[in-house]
Amino acid sequence: MTSPMLSTDMTATLQAALDAAAAARAAYTVPPGGHRLLATGLGYASNARIIVAGDLYNDHGPAVGTHYCLTNRSGGRVSNVTIIGAGGAFVGSASDPAGATRKGLGIVATDGFTVIGVATAGPLTGFGMEIKNSSGGHINGLALRSGVNRPGADGLHFFGACSRVTGSGIVVRSGDDALSFTAENHESIDAVMERITLTTMTLDSAAFSCIKFFTSPTTGRAAIRKVTLTGIKGRITEGPTGCPLIMQNTGAGQGCVIEDITIANADLDFGAATQDGPTAYLTDCRNVTLRNVTLRGRRNGQFLRAIRCTGLRVTGEVWDTIPGNSMNDLVQLEYCSDYDVNLIVRSATGARIGTLRVRNAGADTGIRYIGMTGS
Repeated sequence: MTSPMLSTDMTATLQAALDAAAAARAAYTVPPGGHRLLATGLGYASNARIIVAGDLYNDHGPAVGTHYCLTNRSGGRVSNVTIIGAGGAFVGSASDPAGATRKGLGIVATDGFTVIGVATAGPLTGFGMEIKNSSGGHINGLALRSGVNRPGADGLHFFGACSRVTGSGIVVRSGDDALSFTAENHESIDAVMERITLTTMTLDSAAFSCIKFFTSPTTGRAAIRKVTLTGIKGRITEGPTGCPLIMQNTGAGQGCVIEDITIANADLDFGAATQDGPTAYLTDCRNVTLRNVTLRGRRNGQFLRAIRCTGLRVTGEVWDTIPGNSMNDLVQLEYCSDYDVNLIVRSATGARIGTLRVRNAGADTGIRYIGMTGS
């Protein structure tokens, strides 16, 4: 539970305390209470060790240069940063000026970081936690329960040139994408994101995606690769939109890649989403393995739709939770090559009603619509 936000702007007071602790190479504890950040967010330095006992309220608007509660505001790279949750949270203020983007914790341009037990709460209109252009980190025990049902209110967001990050025990309930990996806009030109391994996660999104990979046509030859996600349970909780798993390489034309991705032991549910479309949607990806996945509740589309993908390997189950759906278009593969899909088909009650199996070591020149292939 968060403490009420007090009226006094605590930005300068808390920043002075953070700076003094950094200069002395000492840990700093955010004191209990609801601390209002009105002027701007707080900044950490190299070798910082910050214990979050109190709540930091993001109450600054869109005109401020940074929109995080806490991040690297030095303008350069920093290293060896530790942030530990101790009952406090990064919180969005209830006030909502037009266009305000309020984020929680930003791990930005940081080499060597540890984030343990951190929580977010309240109506954050931006990312709950963002890892941006950072390397060599470990995250554990996150509880990112915040965000409003609007674009941009992601739970845990990886952006740009990130590498060598591990994590576990992550719970997200977000307004936008629960877990996202993106290379987009001018800030991630030719960025390489790689070697990220996360396990044991609950990823609920109000109306967008449980897991999202995305590249943009404005990023040069950016790459997202060597990402492994295991032990996942995710759901779309509100709708009216949503796609539990999306891997969208819209920058393929200029050489962007999404490749060598493994998602294993995952249960992803369309939940309350109401629009038509696939449960998992992949475009222009290479060497994607979905192993022991359960996809639930397609919306008059396919459980899996892949376009121009190569090296796709899929095993697991699909549960058709809407009665009356056609069973002759469970998987749709468009101009794909070198794929192997092997799925058990179940009804909403879990009763096994068939199987689906399709393989091709070559390349398709058209679209395949695949239904049940056996009982």
